[in-house]
Amino acid sequence: MTMPTTLTSKIALAILATSLLVAGCSSTPDKETTAKNTPLSGTDEQIFVGDTIEMNYDPNVIMKRAESFHDKEGYAEAIVEYQHFLDLHRNHVLAPYAQYRLSLSHFKMIKTIDRDVSPIEKARDQFIKLMQTHPGSQYEAEARTKIGECEDLLAQHHLFVAEFYYKKEAYLAAAKRYKLVIESYPHLEAAAEAKYELAKTYKDLGAPDWSRDWLVALVREHPQHKLRDDGLKMLASLQKEHPDLVVAQNLGTLNTNLLTTSFLPLNQSAPIASSGILAKTSSLSSDSTTTAPNLTKVECELGAWCEPSAATESNSASATSPAPAPVTCPPGVWCE
Repeated sequence: MTMPTTLTSKIALAILATSLLVAGCSSTPDKETTAKNTPLSGTDEQIFVGDTIEMNYDPNVIMKRAESFHDKEGYAEAIVEYQHFLDLHRNHVLAPYAQYRLSLSHFKMIKTIDRDVSPIEKARDQFIKLMQTHPGSQYEAEARTKIGECEDLLAQHHLFVAEFYYKKEAYLAAAKRYKLVIESYPHLEAAAEAKYELAKTYKDLGAPDWSRDWLVALVREHPQHKLRDDGLKMLASLQKEHPDLVVAQNLGTLNTNLLTTSFLPLNQSAPIASSGILAKTSSLSSDSTTTAPNLTKVECELGAWCEPSAATESNSASATSPAPAPVTCPPGVWCE
């Protein structure tokens, strides 16, 4: 019995479609075969294309990936990988190295002092962490150097911002920045520059006494700095402009606080020597200087020259005195 032509055609078309489908599927390589047969371009990222989830926790794999990013200057990505390593393998033998490279990645992201300073702060903090968590490591010496470089960059940044405010005549904002440098980085050369610039700022603000204080601090605390002579010149200029201004009797005993320092009236002070120091007044000998801290403090009027009285001396010598005299400032100094 012969099959109808229509049915035969349908069967033939079905067989043809099935053959084409099978041929199409067999000609398309699967992803696994492609990944294995595709030649690598040399980047470490492609090496890990076929990694399992477990391998992503392997310390060698994480370190190799972090090093790859770092070598290609992808410091942001490297930081993530180094931190990932430390989070998982904090006690690993490579942990000090990972912390060092993490710190170095932050350091290499530093641009200029007029840009964002967060990379500088992060680099400094990470190098400090390296020294704290891995004391005595082979990276400690370099970490100290980098910390010093970071602090110097931060100080220079604040000086840059303060100078910007000063040029805009925003003197209070400038003074705040200069004081920040002095308080945060007193061991750096930038602190001397900040003191000099702060004295200029206070002079422009109409506060010659504060200007004087910071100039004296500059001269005493930074005897070798290049701005010392400029500070002495400005101090002499202040004395001429303000005859009632007082000057320090002895730069060698000046306190950093400045507000509690002993001063003499201008007409009792010696002139500034050409060598850059203030001579002691003739009224104070070396013997009296050494015994001044032992003098009994007496109550004096603010803004007046304080002298010890006979009554005060007798009271201080008497062992039966029920209570000492009120204390406001030591005798022999100018009360401020």
